Amino acid sequence: VAWFLMIGPLLQSAWVLSRGGRRLVGPHVLLALLAVCGGLVELLARLFYVGMMNAAQWLARDFNLDDWGGNAEGIGWRVLEMIHVVTRGMLLWIDAFESLALFGIFALLFYSVTTETALVKRELASKRSTATENSIMKDVFETSSECADPEESAFTPPQAAFEAVPERSTPSSESTGIVKPSFTKRFVYFGLFVGNIALLDFFAEVFRFLNWRVFGRLTMFTNIVMGGLLFPIWLLCLAWQLPGATVRFETAEHGARILLEKRAK
Repeated sequence: VAWFLMIGPLLQSAWVLSRGGRRLVGPHVLLALLAVCGGLVELLARLFYVGMMNAAQWLARDFNLDDWGGNAEGIGWRVLEMIHVVTRGMLLWIDAFESLALFGIFALLFYSVTTETALVKRELASKRSTATENSIMKDVFETSSECADPEESAFTPPQAAFEAVPERSTPSSESTGIVKPSFTKRFVYFGLFVGNIALLDFFAEVFRFLNWRVFGRLTMFTNIVMGGLLFPIWLLCLAWQLPGATVRFETAEHGARILLEKRAK
């Protein structure tokens, strides 16, 4: 169920973090593909499993599995049990793929958010330097116009040259230098921790064929911890932070669109 609940939020997170498909396109496309593929594989696997279990129940209910050909040793039940073991073996590798896909999703989210903070800081530094240069140019022209004679000042810069100078009113994120990423660091670090648990679950799933008792218990422990505790908490944190990240992204896009329209005019 968790896979279906997180497909939509993960697609939205990839769109927001990529800034509408303009930043780190490859990692965010991979993030969306892992979410969609994981959900589809989980859906198909559960449908196959439900169909096989229904067929097994039908065989156990309507077929004579105790006596085959006059041999009352319960061979039919043994065959049915072997079919059940083979079916569970198919799901084992599907669960291993899902654990590996979860690790990839958490790792990509961590990489995207950490690089997003550095990118925003560079953009703010570039805007500050441009604003400082424009302010210095404005002060120089104003000083020269006050000191020089009206006849000597043959050139007066247009007002449009100083439109990029910011007004010093209320402090904003650009003026204070406070950079707010799409998601908090605690959230992405917690997601990376859950991803490491998922990676441990993947190796436990694979190594169960070497030592079924040890790695089977480890798999059961990781499934309980991750599926019953950590992963639902991560989904709730994502549901808590994603609306704010979406609003900030849409506000920034709307402001950039208005600025481009003003420059075009």
